[in-house]
Amino acid sequence: SSHRRKRMDHWFYSISPHEKEMRKEEVRRLFKVADRNKDGKLTTEEWREVLEQSGVNTTQEQVDKFFATMDRDFDGRLTLEEFMGEETPIEKLFKLMDKNGDGFVTKKEFQTICKKLSKEQVKIAFSQFDTNGDDRLDYREFCIFIRNREEQNKMGK
Repeated sequence: SSHRRKRMDHWFYSISPHEKEMRKEEVRRLFKVADRNKDGKLTTEEWREVLEQSGVNTTQEQVDKFFATMDRDFDGRLTLEEFMGEETPIEKLFKLMDKNGDGFVTKKEFQTICKKLSKEQVKIAFSQFDTNGDDRLDYREFCIFIRNREEQNKMGK
């Protein structure tokens, strides 16, 4: 029965543009259904529930693996963009800041984009999120930083 089980990974890419649009719609619809709390992100539980309801037998391990592959900002949840393998807003921001394209954002690069932050704030941010102390943020560190800011904004700080 293993070949009957729906393949989650590559079904999205091997198709014509028209079919792709239809699948996107389908994914959007599924996503909306799955996104129980309407926060625009799916948890592994939310996604697994939808799969089960669609008659796709899957293990938590498979779902976790899928999420690990698709989760581009390392928050353990999937946005619609991540779900469809598209660039996320955080990725776009990172690329925008990473002027020389070396996969790191330096304090200087950071400062040129985030003019709202003072030098002091940038310094604090880097001391907090630059885990290996090289005065640069790699993509993962950057994601954690942005997420942290979003949490703080939510809490009205």
